[in-house]
Amino acid sequence: MDRIERRVDALGSGTFLIGLGVLFATGYWWPGIMFVVGLTAIVESLAAGRGWYAFQAGAWSITIGVWALFHIGLAMMFIGLGVAALLGYFVKEDRFAKPKVNTDPLAE
Repeated sequence: MDRIERRVDALGSGTFLIGLGVLFATGYWWPGIMFVVGLTAIVESLAAGRGWYAFQAGAWSITIGVWALFHIGLAMMFIGLGVAALLGYFVKEDRFAKPKVNTDPLAE
């Protein structure tokens, strides 16, 4: 594992542990754990340069958390998850990704 991967793992672990600390302090486990998982997925994936996948994973978890928090009907949860899936098609992945560095000395 290289240095960048360790830093990304540390960032994700730190985010998750802070979230767990907040859940322990408040006692608000459900649906709080869904928000912690969603936020951790977004932070770690963005730091790793995974682009849209960061928002996709986080959006699913956060949508389930919002659904449980506000006691919205099951139909609205499926609509929210469907919107997240459709955004994955319409949003260009490279918009959120880190720029690729050309390391090939022969390429122009």
